[in-house]
Amino acid sequence: MAADLSISTPSIGTYSTPRSAPLRRDAKDASSAQEDKSGSADTVTLSDAAQQQVQKLKQADTSVRQHEAAHQAAGGAHAGGASFTFTRGPDGKNYATAGEVPIDVSAESEPSATVAKMEQVKAAALAPADPSPQDLRVAAQADAAKLQAQSEQRRQGGDAASARAAAAYGAAQALGNVGSSAVAGRGLTV
Repeated sequence: MAADLSISTPSIGTYSTPRSAPLRRDAKDASSAQEDKSGSADTVTLSDAAQQQVQKLKQADTSVRQHEAAHQAAGGAHAGGASFTFTRGPDGKNYATAGEVPIDVSAESEPSATVAKMEQVKAAALAPADPSPQDLRVAAQADAAKLQAQSEQRRQGGDAASARAAAAYGAAQALGNVGSSAVAGRGLTV
């Protein structure tokens, strides 16, 4: 279960289905499948154990694909395409047993845009019904980036508010001095 952990594109959805039994054919399954292949190229008769393995692989494939699709749908433009790890079943077909979706968690040029982006990144990370540990790490990283951007917003907003307050105070002082020449130097209390 490989994960791309770079800052700009960590993967969300690194997801692997648990395996309860090895997904390999035993000698008996291989020989019976080989014998059946000689009669028809399209049909393979599998033992009960092999059929159960195929059924588990089909369920795993569906689960993995749904998990990654949830990340992609919620991630929008910030999510990349899903990539999968496949396991060959006893029937000779490949089934997705793990997957990942890269997502851009880089900061935007404006703090407000970063806040909005990190909300979407977190939603994408937590979109599947069963988030993986990597999904939870990406959600936490998005929260940290969002908090940093909000702090930057407050700092920028505080500077602007201070400048506005100083300008208003200066204007109020000028207004107070215009009407009263006898009380020079006395300003208005804001």
